[in-house]
Amino acid sequence: MKLIRLAASVALLSLAATAASADSSLNLIKDGELRIMTNPIYPPMEFVNPDTGTIDGFDVDLANAIAKKLNLTTVFVTSAFQELQSGLQTGRADMIISGMSDNVKRQASMDFVDYITSGPILFTVNANAGTYKQATDLCGKTVAGSRSTSFGDNVKAWSAENCEGKGKPAIKFEGTADSNAARLGMKQGRYDAVVQGIETIAYQMRIEPNTYTLVGEPLLSNDTFGIGFKKDHTALRDAVAGALDGLIKDGSYDEILKKWGLVHNAVPKAVINGVK
Repeated sequence: MKLIRLAASVALLSLAATAASADSSLNLIKDGELRIMTNPIYPPMEFVNPDTGTIDGFDVDLANAIAKKLNLTTVFVTSAFQELQSGLQTGRADMIISGMSDNVKRQASMDFVDYITSGPILFTVNANAGTYKQATDLCGKTVAGSRSTSFGDNVKAWSAENCEGKGKPAIKFEGTADSNAARLGMKQGRYDAVVQGIETIAYQMRIEPNTYTLVGEPLLSNDTFGIGFKKDHTALRDAVAGALDGLIKDGSYDEILKKWGLVHNAVPKAVINGVK
């Protein structure tokens, strides 16, 4: 009996040592814990659930599922979007998941595991629906959007080709603190339209019915969201990529997409720094 107990104790100690070793190789801030920075104002990606007062959303569910695959517990660290990258670099968290676009500029200081696709689309208040029926109707008008996203550049590039390039005045882009501020300004008449991700405005239209009208088709359909990591945290980056691939293969990823109405935003596999 003593030998059996001793063998069991040795086995448990060995498992604990293996887990600790795995945690250490991931270079986590705290062993056994995955600290995740997010800006929870971007439903359905991440937001504070008004019924529970807790952080909810697709990104939250996906991060929890990834952590479970890695035998880690999650701790979410909230921050303003513009402070996510600096917070990661100064050690406030192990990774970022916050509807953040993977792009070449950000890749200079971070690595990304791409996990969902998106794209910017213009929309206006219902009162203006008759005036702005297609995106070119906004040439010479003012469009607002979060200044911390790539949407401002997207609008300017689209305007250069479709407005200025065809002899029409440019769309004037106004950067705001976040998409909430952009929508509020539009309701107050300060902006003619707002640019936002396809997935987020679809959600917003469900919770604010009879308020907004989409203007034309998405400006782009190749925006890709990535989970962000410090450049020297390649082990964690690769482990998360492997966990995401595991979720895609076992169907868990699809279930989370379905829950949040994002089945058309799926990626077929995890890709590191896929935007070139």
